[in-house]
Amino acid sequence: MKKEDIVCLILLAAELAAGFVLMGGDMMPVLAWWLMLLILGIGSYPLSKMLFGRLSDHGYLFGKLLGGLVPAWILWLFASLRLIRFSTAAVLIISLLVLVFWWGLAFKQGKLKELCAEIPLTGILVRELIFTAAFFLFCYIKCYNPDAFGTERMMDYGFMQSIFRADYFPPEDFWFAGEDLNYYYFGQYFCTFLTKLSFNSVSYGYNLALSMCFAFCMGFAFSLVYQWMLGHSESRGAAGITGTLAAIVLPGAASVHYLIFNFLVPWTWDILAIPGDKPSYWYADSTRYIGYHPETADRTAHEYPAYSFLLGDLHAHVINIFTVMTILALLTAWVREADEREEEENWVKQTLSDPKLWAFTFLTGICVMENFWDFPIYFVVGGAVLLALHLRSKKSPARVASVTAMQGIIVLLGAMLVSLPFQLRFQAMANGIRLAETHTPLYQLAILWALPLALLAAFFVVLFNGRDREVKGFRQLFRGAEKLDLCVLLIGLCGAGLILIPELIYVSDIYGGDFKRFNTMFKLSYQAFILLNLMMCYVVGRFVLRPGTAGQRKWGIIAGVILILCCGYFLTALRMSAGDIRDRERYKGLRADEYLRREAPMDADAVFWARENIPSGSLLLEANGDSYTISNRVSVITGLPTVLGWHTHEWLWHNDLDPVDARSADVETMYLYADSNLMHQYGVDYIFLGSCEYDKYGQMGMNDEELKALGDVVYTGPMQEDGRCACIIKLR
Repeated sequence: MKKEDIVCLILLAAELAAGFVLMGGDMMPVLAWWLMLLILGIGSYPLSKMLFGRLSDHGYLFGKLLGGLVPAWILWLFASLRLIRFSTAAVLIISLLVLVFWWGLAFKQGKLKELCAEIPLTGILVRELIFTAAFFLFCYIKCYNPDAFGTERMMDYGFMQSIFRADYFPPEDFWFAGEDLNYYYFGQYFCTFLTKLSFNSVSYGYNLALSMCFAFCMGFAFSLVYQWMLGHSESRGAAGITGTLAAIVLPGAASVHYLIFNFLVPWTWDILAIPGDKPSYWYADSTRYIGYHPETADRTAHEYPAYSFLLGDLHAHVINIFTVMTILALLTAWVREADEREEEENWVKQTLSDPKLWAFTFLTGICVMENFWDFPIYFVVGGAVLLALHLRSKKSPARVASVTAMQGIIVLLGAMLVSLPFQLRFQAMANGIRLAETHTPLYQLAILWALPLALLAAFFVVLFNGRDREVKGFRQLFRGAEKLDLCVLLIGLCGAGLILIPELIYVSDIYGGDFKRFNTMFKLSYQAFILLNLMMCYVVGRFVLRPGTAGQRKWGIIAGVILILCCGYFLTALRMSAGDIRDRERYKGLRADEYLRREAPMDADAVFWARENIPSGSLLLEANGDSYTISNRVSVITGLPTVLGWHTHEWLWHNDLDPVDARSADVETMYLYADSNLMHQYGVDYIFLGSCEYDKYGQMGMNDEELKALGDVVYTGPMQEDGRCACIIKLR
């Protein structure tokens, strides 16, 4: 074992010790999750070696993800076909079988000895150190703000809890009993799969999954940009510095908006002694700029991973970060290998036998179910990179077109097949594509995107004025540039395209008026931020550490300083969202459901009793309410379906307001008139009476004694000062 490996192991042990010191008893569920991911990474090493063998660490971290994602998809497929129940036993058995399969395949192919002899232990340990540090750090941060309450956290928690209870898929809509959950739920399913695999409950699994997303984001950013820089400079030092920059920037930075409105504007206000209230800054301001400052009739969103992580929503676009970054790693491995493989005469056979093509197909299929917006985005990104590789080769134009088209068809059809059970039961929530009627002012686009676009333009010029002066015009860009440079350039160009698209068109949904472009801008700019920031980190490293001219180094340093300053956003947002994480008196622990004791103290014990004692498949009636409120806390915490949940969300998922309004009226009728016939029509098994029900229906004439007379009171909570108490009634 090398000296470097021993140092890495000592540092890893120190990270584990620090975790126990900082989190105490909460470290046990963290450790269980970490060990589960470690086993998945080791068990799937033959797969990562097969797909990412040209990367210096053989794609260890990406294999860690695939080690869980592949068995999760297999079990989801069988559960969707109702052949196997989604149980802890099934999770364990299928995961074990898949991991054994990878090693068995290596043994059968006679590659086991070679596989073990070529393990890049130092590279793997370095990445494990980064991942572990990020995972433990974010778990500790969540201990100061663990509540799955506020914004859409309750909904995401409810997804996981209802999936945890489910036997088959799609799961029943816990906010619209009797119908399938019509949303992109696969990401929450995957997190629930890992929750069961690590023997955790959703109470811990919610925050552990979010911490894992943060750690993957940091680790993947390091690995990707490290490989890009290593391919360009062959210097591990330069690659390490550039990769570290990416690991800090991608999960931690905001746009230049943060620097302007958190520092420059207040400073200017003070220096010029401008009368009136000095503008204040809130960390969400950097994601709500267009249409909000100044206020206009075109309100949009442009979020970043840092904001998402600290906000705490375990939403589709957050979970899918690790999937899309694994796609970028596959493309990187493809590029590294492109000129080293001899082209066979039978290019069809060569194409079909490439495992990276099938892995790319699988991951794009996962995108369809995790966050559909990312499917067309990375289908185009992948197609652009593969087309560029073919154009660099000596293939004829006809062959380039046919090979690229064949790969595109395979990916498209394969992705649809991977996600077919999901798509057969899913109804789209969009109403078509419309021309943009409003456009972002140029100065706002400049504040948000000038830095990455300027670096992209500079990088384009550097490549276009490359060393191969004999190749002129368009073909020079593909044959004169280095492979990885070309790959990064195309990634950056795709990111720039995502900024342009919402200025031209938008996808129509239920949000109209001032919010027509909201969803489109949000989903596309999110991926633009990821692609452009990865590109920026590489270009800064290339310009500063391996410059072609003195001017490149100068502009690289300036851009790098701005990027690092933008990372201050994470600390600012952390202070605003979680408070002072050095104050041990504010430490709350990792449980995501304890907020109920604060937000609905009268109901908390009754809800937790219901979660532990009411069997799965039961329908529990509760008061429905508005989105982003404590309403529907029972269905969220228990995972038991109710007649109707958050009003606007169900309107979005059904793309129709009438059935939502009809159910809202029926819930009111059941509580006000103790309508047992209507309850039996919906299949209600239990009635919940708590603070929300008394607040909403009590003043309208609800008679709780009539409701109790419909069945047996199976739980009664302590009497409150106002004479009310939470109770649960089981219908006869």
